[in-house]
Amino acid sequence: MKHLQELGLTYYESKVLEIALHRRVTLRELSIKASIPFGKVYSIVKVMIKKGLLEETNDRPKHVYVADPTRVLERLIEEKQQKDEALIQKARDLASELPRLDPASFKFFQIGTNREDNNKIQQRTFTEARKEVCQILNIHHNPKLNRQSKILWENEISKSVQRGVKFRAIYPERTKLPPKLQVIKQGFDVRRLDTDFVRCDIIDKKKVLIKFTAEDAIQFAGVLFIENEGLARNFQNIFEQLWEQAKD
Repeated sequence: MKHLQELGLTYYESKVLEIALHRRVTLRELSIKASIPFGKVYSIVKVMIKKGLLEETNDRPKHVYVADPTRVLERLIEEKQQKDEALIQKARDLASELPRLDPASFKFFQIGTNREDNNKIQQRTFTEARKEVCQILNIHHNPKLNRQSKILWENEISKSVQRGVKFRAIYPERTKLPPKLQVIKQGFDVRRLDTDFVRCDIIDKKKVLIKFTAEDAIQFAGVLFIENEGLARNFQNIFEQLWEQAKD
């Protein structure tokens, strides 16, 4: 099921497709086997039929099934590849435009190559946010390392929430929230998902902070802060897909 989610399906769509790939089922059977409320199953199946992922019979009760499993899976893979390639191309297009930019506009594109840069640039997430920050913390995130900096960011998150900024954060499934963040009751929502997507913040759907880290979290490759609504929109779309897949 996890692999189906990585191909772009929601958590519930993945559960439905995993069952329907193996046999024809009624909506009632699907509800029981997938542990999805019956009323919700109907709307999920309706969307999946519209997407061409499922077919339904004309008998009573109706059964749903996957007519051509191989073709459906191939299509999901192709769509995922196209989305990934489109995002990469957007980044390439942005990079190709940089040499033509006026030097005064470089405040919209900032690069950091060491931890001091990282601290300064990360601060922009909290000082420049006005409405919402969406964060993806991937499977390499370790809250126990580099605690001095992380305590600073946890305090900044708390201050931002107090002035009305909403945070939505995706954390790895087994990562424990720091005590400072556990006590925030409103304005800081967390869901759990193990993803290797790049560590990033999307600020007000207009700016993106991207951190490049390795599996060894002590290694730090660099950080980018980019103010570009097109790029931010792409990252926001990916965040929303992951948010839908993540567990409360």
